[in-house]
Amino acid sequence: MTDGKRLSRRQVMSAATALGFAGSSAAKIAAAAEPRPVADPGTRFVFEVRADIAPAIVIGQSAYGLRRLIPITGGRFSGPGLKGEVVPGGGDYQLVRPDGVTAVEARYTLKTDDGALIYVNNQGLIASGAAVRTAPQFEAPVGPYDWLNKSLFIGTLDGSHAAQGYVVLRFFQVT
Repeated sequence: MTDGKRLSRRQVMSAATALGFAGSSAAKIAAAAEPRPVADPGTRFVFEVRADIAPAIVIGQSAYGLRRLIPITGGRFSGPGLKGEVVPGGGDYQLVRPDGVTAVEARYTLKTDDGALIYVNNQGLIASGAAVRTAPQFEAPVGPYDWLNKSLFIGTLDGSHAAQGYVVLRFFQVT
């Protein structure tokens, strides 16, 4: 930049040529100097989980807020090329913060119909009146589900059926 102004492609090409960079090298330097548009990320639906839950266990008030645990007792999941059951024994550890926001961290295991076990750590925030979004991480064994280890995901949480003993989560791969 010169005097707070952007260098033009011509100025970059001239400088590159003057410094002894010839032809395509000068063009590469000039091209690198130009900003490139970045596409907005999209999403692709991966699967939906219907997780069976038990009533909340209130652990109690702490210095950080009200701590509670919601046991995950089972359920099913399915999506394109991926289906199976929720293994009983997981839990959704929640902290109702003093500002009224609930921080959630659910840890549980999925078992695919072909026997693979996939560990899930799904974190999110529940704010009054806001849609619930989560940031899941998957830990899958090497093999057909290994792609879960190599991508970013977002999730949604529908807790409107909690009184009936289940919640619905949907997971999307960021593309």
